[in-house]
Amino acid sequence: MGRSESRITERLSRLQTTNVLSETEFDQRLAHKLPPRAKGELVWLHAGTQAALRPAMELYARLAEDRPDTASLITLGADVTPPTGPLPDGCTITAAPEEGAGIIRRFMTHWDPDCLIWIGGKFRPALIQAAQERGVECLSIDAVKSTPTLEIHQHIPGLRGAVLFCFDHVITANAAATLAWRRAGVDPDQIEALGLLEEGGIAPSYDEAELTRRVAEIGTRSVWFAAHVDTAEMGEVIRAHKRALRRAHRLLLILSLSDSATETQVIAQLEKAGLTVCLLTTEKAISEVAQVIIVPHSSGGIWYRTAPVSFLGQSLTQLGGIDPYGAAAMGSAILHGPYVSHFKAAYDTLSTGKAARKVRDGYALGEEVERLLSPDQAALMAQAAWDVASSGAEVTDHVADLVQDFLDLRERISA
Repeated sequence: MGRSESRITERLSRLQTTNVLSETEFDQRLAHKLPPRAKGELVWLHAGTQAALRPAMELYARLAEDRPDTASLITLGADVTPPTGPLPDGCTITAAPEEGAGIIRRFMTHWDPDCLIWIGGKFRPALIQAAQERGVECLSIDAVKSTPTLEIHQHIPGLRGAVLFCFDHVITANAAATLAWRRAGVDPDQIEALGLLEEGGIAPSYDEAELTRRVAEIGTRSVWFAAHVDTAEMGEVIRAHKRALRRAHRLLLILSLSDSATETQVIAQLEKAGLTVCLLTTEKAISEVAQVIIVPHSSGGIWYRTAPVSFLGQSLTQLGGIDPYGAAAMGSAILHGPYVSHFKAAYDTLSTGKAARKVRDGYALGEEVERLLSPDQAALMAQAAWDVASSGAEVTDHVADLVQDFLDLRERISA
């Protein structure tokens, strides 16, 4: 072990001893005990800031639509905390390695990435230079609340320009932001001022034929969707539905549960409340007399598309909420409870855009559902939700196309 790595190890050991650093992060930052690398292509994305993390995950999800066999590694900057909730299939998240030569060599040898997408401008000089020297195509993208700085404490004249010059392609927030890259010597033809890579909606997949069938079965009935509801908030959802039924007696509640193992318990609870409930399967038609249908956890795409208004669950109790962008991308007006800490920035953005509304309990939820049964009210919120979800789509789609080109070229060269 070199002197530099010994000092890094000592520093991280002190952080681990004081519980600032977990054992897993200690190993990741030293490139020890790394998760296994998936076979085939590996896209490496680095989230330099917290605001860059979710756009990085969404960019990979977009890439995976066209290249389902491509895996991804997302590394996190020093101040970035790992995401909560499930990761996209094929995605691994670790802390970025420290800036020691031996550590970076272990990291690169293990992961052997096919390209690097650096999102958010806290740059790691040794890590980026190692990628470039290895022949990895490097792309930098501006993200929200991010400036092109170096994630090192000392000032070394000329280092920032040398690091910027390592990138093969650059996407900046605006024309003014291209100046630093031009000064660093990056080819102007490889610099594009397209805007920020932001959170946005990757629309959930669904079967078009099933959607058509379900819409026909529902007919002219009014409908709303309560997604990923936890048992602790079922009482409030029932209260909301019974209140809304007073205005629209044929109103249908489509309900998905956060845990399918609770279906029997929830059905009993609904029936005790005097509601007619049906457990929907692929083969089963929606009953005309059902007031509530329970649908599979994974079928949200169809119901976000069918229902003009959706309540996003795990938000009336302190569970942190669910990702709202799936509903927004499908053009559904969004209602949610006050506890959405896991996706606070997303809900704040949607709320500012008048695409989402917060309710405190089942009574308020029922009032909002009643109000949004008016088609013009729901349509205004739904359009706003779609506008917010699609605002960053241009940059995401363009980056996905660029990466496709990188990978196709690399594939042809290695063939």
